[in-house]
Amino acid sequence: MKQDNKTKKPKKDVPQKKNKLDWQKFNFLENLLIFCTVPARIAPPESGVSFRITKSEENSVCILFKIDRREYPLVRDQNQKRPDYLSLFIQNGLFLLTIIEMKNSTKTIDQIINFRDILKKEIAAHATTKLKYKLQAILLTPYNANIPQKAINKEAEKGFIILPIQYNFKAELYPYVSKTYSKADLSKINYIHDDQHQESDCLLIEKLLAKQASDKRKQDNYYLCKFNPTKDRQGIYIDYQVSGDRDLITLLTDPQGKKVQLAYCSDDSQSSINQIQEEIKNLNIYGMVEMVSRLINS
Repeated sequence: MKQDNKTKKPKKDVPQKKNKLDWQKFNFLENLLIFCTVPARIAPPESGVSFRITKSEENSVCILFKIDRREYPLVRDQNQKRPDYLSLFIQNGLFLLTIIEMKNSTKTIDQIINFRDILKKEIAAHATTKLKYKLQAILLTPYNANIPQKAINKEAEKGFIILPIQYNFKAELYPYVSKTYSKADLSKINYIHDDQHQESDCLLIEKLLAKQASDKRKQDNYYLCKFNPTKDRQGIYIDYQVSGDRDLITLLTDPQGKKVQLAYCSDDSQSSINQIQEEIKNLNIYGMVEMVSRLINS
């Protein structure tokens, strides 16, 4: 007999959380990382275009975030226009953030620039200086749209690249969010659709970031030692569920210069700890990220 969907129980290893951002408990980057992920990396049609990101390379991480949220907005100032999506790509030491805008109007570039500046400010305030990242943007429009080339060239002169990509159907953006581009590339961009991409295996780090963030914090000795509950606190503190309800890893950043820390509980399975350590090595981000024991640091 076919099981009624209403009677299905949620998987234990997937945190059940609301879609509502929580500004009482979390800052901008925490709300982004916890509530705004799009695990399938598929964007529905808007303004005549849509896209997907099919991560085809192993030993890489790719996360998509929804930025333009009408309900429970991430950018709370309604006078500030915001782009549609943000992608994070990590591979071989590269930490690449790509802003993705699907509309095309006179204010399109302003939307991208405004969010870029917000993002840079928040990263400077809450992430470690050890975190070295690149930032670029994509303007995705249908073929008949007018590209604001003058504004794009103006930003390129300042070192910020906005790639204009035109396609009338569901575009595959993996080739464009997985590498950095330069001013010289702007004259060469000619979108070629690739339907042959096959999704590669998902790293445990990617699974945690995309699906396993908790909207609660375990208040143990590590929490009491590391977390500052003041209103103007700096840094990021997010618990990620590894499996079940007990095992977790905490993502901690300190803007004073330490590495991004992944703090694990003694209850975590050793195989998961070893796997994450191996992934950090293979991603070549050990200069920015380290694993620590909650017991040692509590």
